[in-house]
Amino acid sequence: MARKKAEEKLNLDAILFKCRDILRNARNSGSFFEKRDMMLTLVFLRFIGEKYEDGIERLRQDLIAQGLDPEDEDIKAAFFDDPTFTDGTYNLPKDAQWATIINTPAPQLNKVLDNALKVLSDSDKQLKGCFIKGTFTTRNLAANDIKKLVDEVNKISHKAFGEEKDLIGHCYEYFLKEFAVNATKEEGEFYTPHDVVELIATMIEPFDGTLYESKTQNLIQINDCPLRGVA
Repeated sequence: MARKKAEEKLNLDAILFKCRDILRNARNSGSFFEKRDMMLTLVFLRFIGEKYEDGIERLRQDLIAQGLDPEDEDIKAAFFDDPTFTDGTYNLPKDAQWATIINTPAPQLNKVLDNALKVLSDSDKQLKGCFIKGTFTTRNLAANDIKKLVDEVNKISHKAFGEEKDLIGHCYEYFLKEFAVNATKEEGEFYTPHDVVELIATMIEPFDGTLYESKTQNLIQINDCPLRGVA
């Protein structure tokens, strides 16, 4: 069992490395900040997209259990055109769904990805201002490069790697670390390894609260202490 989990983690890291490698070799991929922002945004869209797909599948199964046919056109119109989830699943607009993104022809991907972010921002006031405008169209990666990137991110799925609690956290930490490690001094950002941040937390001995490592945005939960801003 332990060996299987190690193999799964290795495969996940191989996918993440491939993504980083694609961006490193792509023309016009921008600074490490821009590479990082593209990757973290893609991972975000992938995860919320899969959660939405899971919610749709649960809805289908619930309808079947009630003796209803989810393929019936009237049922589709009533339950799937604008689905309502009772388990907290986020209802994604069609343009922001991962199925829309993954099935987009390569030459249109940059535009479709930025449109997905715009649609999300416009549809929920809580998301307004959360995304960098023109994340993908500003860099405008070559069709082949952005397609390879999206195809790799598509492999990151709990169906492949299991219901690992911190799968998305693993992806985020990987990209924050790997891009920052390669940043130049001029770009002014460096990654402090998580173990070092934990050591800092231990040495200053806070009692409770959230410790915030400002350069890497690492968070260490300690309950309710107001300590913040440890560089």
